[in-house]
Amino acid sequence: MKSMLLAFTLFAPLSVVLAETPAKPIEEMVQYEVVNSPVNVNAVPGEIVVQELFSYNCGHCHHFEPTVQAWLAKKPANVRFERIEVAFNPGWVPLSKAYYALKQLGKAEELNTAIFEAVHKERRPLNTPELIADFVASKGVDREAFLKAYSGFVVDSEMRRGVQLARQYDVHGVPAIVVQGKYRIEGNLAGGNEKMLEVADQLAAKIAAESTGKAVK
Repeated sequence: MKSMLLAFTLFAPLSVVLAETPAKPIEEMVQYEVVNSPVNVNAVPGEIVVQELFSYNCGHCHHFEPTVQAWLAKKPANVRFERIEVAFNPGWVPLSKAYYALKQLGKAEELNTAIFEAVHKERRPLNTPELIADFVASKGVDREAFLKAYSGFVVDSEMRRGVQLARQYDVHGVPAIVVQGKYRIEGNLAGGNEKMLEVADQLAAKIAAESTGKAVK
């Protein structure tokens, strides 16, 4: 069936293709859900905050990362993106703290792909501070600065905040997307993980329209 649809798309007139592929309007409880206990994300007027809850230990998050990177390259200027690394179990704590340590050092985004691939493609056992420190040092991060940040109060607090946010958002699996601290999007609702950011874009447009008193068509 997919092959037949692809063939039709290739040979149909452009006007027909465009007419038959409109953006599907989003519906509450269908593509997204409202968070029971919304979180204040400290957005400035006109700003929309999109958060990704993820874990380096999650294979689905690894596969989702290229979609995130493609979206980041074209996201609207009024959208602020935040990653929330979530340690759902004690075994996930080392890499969760590693993310927040790298974030503190300004290296998290730079090393995201490398860490995902080390864990899921190279199968490196990045499960202790020392092993992680050795790895990030091989990527140009100051080893001692990393270990100092890793063992600090700020990183521990950020890791615990990630777990708390997952509970407050009622997220039990990753990746998941939360928009403006009050709309939760998960793959089973959006129609697949790769669709979550499409729903986030529509919610962002909805929020922006509501803030200016304009209805979203």
